[in-house]
Amino acid sequence: MNWRIVYLLVMGLVLAGIVHIAIVLMIPKYGTRGAWAFLSGRTELYRFTPLRPEQTGSAISEVDPFFSYGICRFDLEEAGLRLRGPETASFWSASVFDEDGAVVYSLNNRTSIENNLDLLILTPLQGLEMREAQIERFETSVVVEADIENGFVIVRVFQPDDSWTATNRNFLSETNCEKFVIDAG
Repeated sequence: MNWRIVYLLVMGLVLAGIVHIAIVLMIPKYGTRGAWAFLSGRTELYRFTPLRPEQTGSAISEVDPFFSYGICRFDLEEAGLRLRGPETASFWSASVFDEDGAVVYSLNNRTSIENNLDLLILTPLQGLEMREAQIERFETSVVVEADIENGFVIVRVFQPDDSWTATNRNFLSETNCEKFVIDAG
């Protein structure tokens, strides 16, 4: 009887060792894939991508079924980002994330200028260049100076019921995500 218990304990330890070794070997593949790496295979740089309801679970964790979503990835080393959306009666929010998925900045239609989605994301150096150029056409834009290289913006639009589906789909499809390069003209 004692040998049977010892045998089961040894086999349990061997099995636990195999499981631990397998997990350690999977860390390089799964442990280094942050939010940026996950989205880079699903979205393009400087292109706003509205997500269909069946996609949101795979692209964003913890989705709210009362919201429609869209994503824009950017690389501030390449250029700044300008994100603009059309006027809408729906509640919307936009959150800027760094490449690890940490929130850098967030705004919504009530905290933006004139309730419009018009967001500029720049490095501190690009922000300084923009102020020096004194570009007036961006007076109603919300300017975010972020000390990050890569990131993404998630735009959420409230959808209280199915009658708002077309309105939200139009808002997300007309939202524009583009490179922003400072020029005085």
